[in-house]
Amino acid sequence: MRDFAGMRVAVAGLGVSGRAVCRAVKELGGVPVGFDQKPAETPALIKAADELSQIDVECVIGWHGRLDPAEFDLLVVSPGFPSSHPALIDMSDRPVWGEIEFAWRISKAPIAAITGTNGKSTVTSLTWTLLQAEGIKARLCGNIAGSGFPEVTLTQAALEAAEDEVLCAEISSFQLEFALGFRPAAACITNLADDHLDRHASIAEYHDLKLRLFRQMGIGDTIVINGTEGSVTEAMARERTQDAKIISFGTSDAAPFGGQELDLEGTALFGEFGRANALMAWHLAAAFAPMGEEARQAILDFPGLANRAERLGEKDGVLLINTTVCTNPAALIATAGALPMRQHILIGGKTKGLDFAPVGDFLKETGHQAVIFGPEPEAMNEAIGGHWPICSSMQEAFDLALSSAKPGEAVHLAPACAGADPYPSFRERGEAFRAMAAEAMSQ
Repeated sequence: MRDFAGMRVAVAGLGVSGRAVCRAVKELGGVPVGFDQKPAETPALIKAADELSQIDVECVIGWHGRLDPAEFDLLVVSPGFPSSHPALIDMSDRPVWGEIEFAWRISKAPIAAITGTNGKSTVTSLTWTLLQAEGIKARLCGNIAGSGFPEVTLTQAALEAAEDEVLCAEISSFQLEFALGFRPAAACITNLADDHLDRHASIAEYHDLKLRLFRQMGIGDTIVINGTEGSVTEAMARERTQDAKIISFGTSDAAPFGGQELDLEGTALFGEFGRANALMAWHLAAAFAPMGEEARQAILDFPGLANRAERLGEKDGVLLINTTVCTNPAALIATAGALPMRQHILIGGKTKGLDFAPVGDFLKETGHQAVIFGPEPEAMNEAIGGHWPICSSMQEAFDLALSSAKPGEAVHLAPACAGADPYPSFRERGEAFRAMAAEAMSQ
């Protein structure tokens, strides 16, 4: 559907994706009205409203949260819009779409959709890289952020892409809440672990939302499963789609990459986790075009992502690594477990109600050291063993870890938590850690 002529569309949430929806509706002939409940004096919203006013889009900031269904034909909600919101009751007789539903409906290009708890940004970026290496025009889009690659919203990519392109889209569980007919041409769930209990009622609900990705897929579509990892199985996919092609691979396959073995030692895709990501991306890209020597070389040359096991340099023989995007316990275990050296791991932030006991077991088994910072550090310390040093700031934690580390070891920011003040997002936390590392290496 690309004709919105005369349609009045309410767009709830004026973040990056909400603004993109407003622009797309306007370009496709509709009349968007943007709503956001944050106060009118919020600097980001002042900027957003000014940006949209340049294309004659009305914005309601400080919105009271209700809608008159007689005034609108459609409601498009941004990721994270609560499913209990009163506007949904108001619009119960009107279509309600999430951003990915809207983008899929306006897209001429097929979508490769990647979700999961951990690794999805790497798989999304690598799928995009492999397609480009084989001469297929692709766009990196969706929920991906802070990768260091050129990222756009799924809506912008869908609006601009031609039929012969591929949209490589990272998809979150929040985005899947309001996906009705969303049908990617190829899809995967990298893995399922515990996360986002601050949003979802249970881990089962969170996992079910992720698996919703497969629900509309059918004949001609491809689902890729990591058969070795085990948290997502072929049977789970088959329960949700009868007709899609399912490819289940094993990370120990002798010759997975185009019939030839590929040594990933020394690349950005190191360890079992890196190999799984490479295989996932290879099979996803192969759903659109044959993968050959150019794709093989692209894997070897893949630089990795910013904020994901990002090697910043060394200070007196100690490697400094930034994995600020590590926002749950499973991500810490997977990333730190893939690195070959002993690590001093900086841990702390918003816990999202998750169980951190596995982190304590991991530290005990591996001999890595933890340094704790952030809110409620005593509770975190108890959750992961009760005997780790507590610091009042990330800077203090960094300094302590660096002073304790020996040549050949690493200081690794892998917080296992969402951002918390003074770093409200993982990106700001990573920027701060990067600055600390640069300052240390300059001395």
